[in-house]
Amino acid sequence: MEVRTAGHQDLIEIGRLAHEVWWESYAGLVTSETINRALDTNYAPSVIAERLLKHYCFIAVNKDETVGFAEGVPAQDRIVLATLYCREGGDVGVGRRLIERMRDLAPELPMCSDVVLGHLAAESFFESIGFAPGEVIEENLEGEAIVRRRWWLPGTTAQVGSSSNGHQAR
Repeated sequence: MEVRTAGHQDLIEIGRLAHEVWWESYAGLVTSETINRALDTNYAPSVIAERLLKHYCFIAVNKDETVGFAEGVPAQDRIVLATLYCREGGDVGVGRRLIERMRDLAPELPMCSDVVLGHLAAESFFESIGFAPGEVIEENLEGEAIVRRRWWLPGTTAQVGSSSNGHQAR
């Protein structure tokens, strides 16, 4: 499996993956009207192209098939994992590899991601790779009231008094 920076050539595949994952993940958690509005608003090729320019975006490809997409929004004090989509039935490590790639950009910063309460597969996944549950956030998704939980992965910290090569700093 290859994890690489997403580009213009990936717009259609990202949109397809988003449609597939939204219906698998959110049916039953939000209305079908909300899913349709969210997909129309956020996954038109022109919207995806703008996101690719503004954010950290990675795509996972396995045997010429797009199996995952991640989008991180950089902030001064954190990286917000705004999007993580993995094709059902794909390699179990797709989500982990995408997050590792995102994490490599600024390992010292914490990372967070908001998950709709009740999305048990996402909650279980984040917990399994070291994220901890945080604050609960009430918000509006395309006109529908929802509740999300913010999941946090702490940043790495260098040991005080040592350099990156493991020798004591002087």
